[in-house]
Amino acid sequence: MAREKMLLDRIASFGGQGPGRYEVSGAENLDALMESVRRNIARLLNARHGMSEAMPDYGLPALTDLTVGSKTYVEEVQEAIRVAVEKYEPRLRRVRVTKVSDEADAHRLGFRIDASLVSQSGEHRVWYETLVTGSGEFEVSD
Repeated sequence: MAREKMLLDRIASFGGQGPGRYEVSGAENLDALMESVRRNIARLLNARHGMSEAMPDYGLPALTDLTVGSKTYVEEVQEAIRVAVEKYEPRLRRVRVTKVSDEADAHRLGFRIDASLVSQSGEHRVWYETLVTGSGEFEVSD
């Protein structure tokens, strides 16, 4: 399961017990891999350009920097998500982002990320749904 986890996930799983307690397994856990990718996408989409000096383009541009109210606003957000995921989530290939309509609330902005997840056993079709909350944060579910 260690190969499915990002470095910070592996460090956190030590739980202060030292590396001798950490078991490395060659078996793949696809659910753990998908969850690790979901958490990484959530961190990525909630970061904004300029927050990291080492990677100034990590995350998305500030949503207020995009032309709110323009006809292309949704397309600009979709493209920003696609570019960020393709660049900073190497476990995903052939990333496609589409707007998700919420019939109950037309003012909610949501997107679906469809991609191929690369794993030890091959490529798997996956999708993650995002929703922009009232505070401007992205929630990501699979």
